[in-house]
Amino acid sequence: MPADKSVGGFLRPWQVSQYLGIPIEKIYEMMESGELPAEKIEGRWRVDLAKLEQWLDEDVSPEEIEKLAQRLDVPKEKVQEFFKKTKKEVRGS
Repeated sequence: MPADKSVGGFLRPWQVSQYLGIPIEKIYEMMESGELPAEKIEGRWRVDLAKLEQWLDEDVSPEEIEKLAQRLDVPKEKVQEFFKKTKKEVRGS
């Protein structure tokens, strides 16, 4: 990512949207609700890249994954498929 596109170690909402592959509207909802680690700097939303990476690395419960999937309009079948796949991978390790 070019240095002139970010503010220090912070990302703009559109950059977070591209980075995570989540629609920008959902990014704003997640920032406003506190789900996504974000802060307002001079009245504009920014996401600290280090905090975003830490947030992505956190262990999450199946309930939290289901909640996020629902928020992102992911079909329940896809979520169930994800859980089945991850259980197989864990058993296979």
